[in-house]
Amino acid sequence: MRFRLPIGVAYGSDVNKVRDALIAAAREHSATLIDPEPTAFLEKFGGSTIDFELVAWSREMSHSPRRFRSDLNYLIYKHLTAAGVEIPNPQRDLHIRSGTVKVENVTSKGNTTGSEG
Repeated sequence: MRFRLPIGVAYGSDVNKVRDALIAAAREHSATLIDPEPTAFLEKFGGSTIDFELVAWSREMSHSPRRFRSDLNYLIYKHLTAAGVEIPNPQRDLHIRSGTVKVENVTSKGNTTGSEG
């Protein structure tokens, strides 16, 4: 059974480190087949991530694909973190061309402080 797992990493990541970490994660799982070998593809440059796909094969886990996929995701996280690769949250930059914007900062206790600028 072939498994395809999409992974998005932060722009600025070393793509070779990402590829190596993904393949190492797949190889670490005992149910991943050696032949065909796991591989990682750089799929595209997305809006806020560089998108990869890890492809791994397993014969033993065909009865429980969800468990194998979950195990691989834990291993992917472990290997990317060890390699210093960030898995980003989507973010947007806001450019204000004119006018005034009131900015409030809410603390964890619910107090607010405001400033204009």
